[in-house]
Amino acid sequence: MEDFDEEELLNGREDTLRSLGNHIAKALIKLAKQEPLEGYEIDDSEDYLVGELARCLTLQNLYLDREEYEKCAVMKLRIIIINKKLGLDLTGSIDDLDEEN
Repeated sequence: MEDFDEEELLNGREDTLRSLGNHIAKALIKLAKQEPLEGYEIDDSEDYLVGELARCLTLQNLYLDREEYEKCAVMKLRIIIINKKLGLDLTGSIDDLDEEN
């Protein structure tokens, strides 16, 4: 039986995997360039509102951490408005923020 260099074998596998990864990436990029962009536009207002809600919640947490309570209050009002538009009742979780201050 022939001796083999384990390090050389591992390097060969890494090169093969890297080559395969590059080939797959190029194929995916080619497919992505062929896809029309019209299907990726936001047509659903509910999707937009959910995204806006996430943004407002993130900003509210950021402002709370920075102790910028006026900005936090503005975000709270926006969150309440968006929740009403979405038909969500999250008043309990929003009121909990008042207890933290």
